[in-house]
Amino acid sequence: MSEPATLTEDQGEYFRDQNAARYSSYPMQPTVEAIFKLNNTFESNMVDIVACGSTMGNLLRFVRDVKIEFRIIIEAVGSTIFFLRREKSPTQTICGVRGYGHTFPEASTTWEPEVKGSESHQRILRYKFAGLTCVVRFEADGYLPQSPISQAGPAFTEDESVEEQLLAALQSSAVTSHRPDDSKRLVVQAGGQYVSQATVFDLKTRSFRRKEDDILGEQLPRLWVSQIPNFILAFHYYGLFNDVRVQDVREDVARWETKNEDSLRQFAALLQSLVGFAMGRPDGRFEVIHEEGGNVLELRELDENMNSVLPASLKDRWCMGSTDAVVPAEVVSRDDVSRLLESEEKLILDWESESEKDFTACSASCGYCGRCSY
Repeated sequence: MSEPATLTEDQGEYFRDQNAARYSSYPMQPTVEAIFKLNNTFESNMVDIVACGSTMGNLLRFVRDVKIEFRIIIEAVGSTIFFLRREKSPTQTICGVRGYGHTFPEASTTWEPEVKGSESHQRILRYKFAGLTCVVRFEADGYLPQSPISQAGPAFTEDESVEEQLLAALQSSAVTSHRPDDSKRLVVQAGGQYVSQATVFDLKTRSFRRKEDDILGEQLPRLWVSQIPNFILAFHYYGLFNDVRVQDVREDVARWETKNEDSLRQFAALLQSLVGFAMGRPDGRFEVIHEEGGNVLELRELDENMNSVLPASLKDRWCMGSTDAVVPAEVVSRDDVSRLLESEEKLILDWESESEKDFTACSASCGYCGRCSY
């Protein structure tokens, strides 16, 4: 980092959904296996939603009128609702990859010995949002081993600047990208040590021409979903990185949360609606589809031959801590949900089915009977 070299642009193929590409049968299985490996008495019945940063982020974008295309499979497992990202293909790649978003981390960071050869670093976070206990898996770009906001406190010399200290920590952090192997067998290994969420960072690279743009502001919703407290922004001049900025963004995320209170209230209502809808369906599963540029979330039945979100044995284990399916405590009032669903400006849910039932006007109070009208 002290003598930056000019890097080549990203080359090769990069999957849109690394988890599905590497374990397409059950992309959420490694997450659940890791949870039980870490804590074999984990109280799964206390979890309302299991999701990833992508699915939570896309639903948040929807209520904020960011019009992008996405699909999400939703399924009830015991008293928990799983949100599973769905691309056109498990191995769908990102088109038109440009820039240095992969080559810069590879050149300036390393994997620690216990995890060398890994494909990506996926973290699992649990937090409460508006009364819902959410378990969220997200991909971390790395962590700062000696972060000044870690509980252990800094261990730096007085003659180093904060930026020098953080950049030194960045050089020993963990992030890279490799082609996956062809193995289909899931192996769970324990190792390493606990890494505090306070040390995790998100990293973006941008051209020197964009120094005046609000890059951090664009990323704050995503940082909020994954509760990432550190943001590294690296500017380059045709591949030469000589301006790397490391920021503690906790206050920025908190200000964004306050400023976007109305959107987050809508987000909470949408999550509650989807949870209640899944609980009310006999099979407990459906798909959410949002077309690019649209203002409607379509809810569709899933093909009965489509895999469940978890293999049967793991579903049983998750359900062992679950009581009979119960809709979680209200996040917002039913009147708020009804107003959100019936808004003329934004129709949130639109059910499409081969059957005659239409559930879009239903609520948990009617058991989602399919016969209600507006």
